[in-house]
Amino acid sequence: MAFPSKQTTQSVAHRAQTAAALLKKEKKEPSLSPLAKAAVELMVFEGRRRADAAEAVGMKDDSLRKALTKPDVLAFMNECMEVLRTSGRPRALRKMIELVDDAKTERIQFEAAKYLDGMDRPSHAVGATVNVQVNNTVNVTPGYVLDLRPDEAVKSAPQIEHLGTDDVIGLDELTDVPEEE
Repeated sequence: MAFPSKQTTQSVAHRAQTAAALLKKEKKEPSLSPLAKAAVELMVFEGRRRADAAEAVGMKDDSLRKALTKPDVLAFMNECMEVLRTSGRPRALRKMIELVDDAKTERIQFEAAKYLDGMDRPSHAVGATVNVQVNNTVNVTPGYVLDLRPDEAVKSAPQIEHLGTDDVIGLDELTDVPEEE
């Protein structure tokens, strides 16, 4: 059995989130066929494979595969997965509490306590998460700019309006600057 590549899996997940966000922004409900809706619900809530879910609702596997590439179907699947994830959180929390109390090893008790304390969940952190990305495509060199062109080239070159050529300090004027030791 061939498994999809990680890149394919991640791109589908990203497209599902993007599709869900667009529909939510436009305040629209996902529009999909009743068969596709039933198949997605079987896949998400009952854990059926795509081929089995398609057969159970009377679709061909290829038709369901193609439907799963459409934004509305992806958005609906994303909503279903979020419902499943949310409904599983109380059970997961209860299991962690049971592990703190009843685990056979102290290591498992410690890991469960660490999870409940929030120290082990950077991706589930409470509060706002801020991501910043800076794309700097402009080459900027800090410091002073020394113009070593002859005076004729400086005067004929375009100047920034508030700077005149009279403000340029020549190298011969810098001769009395003390040397650093």
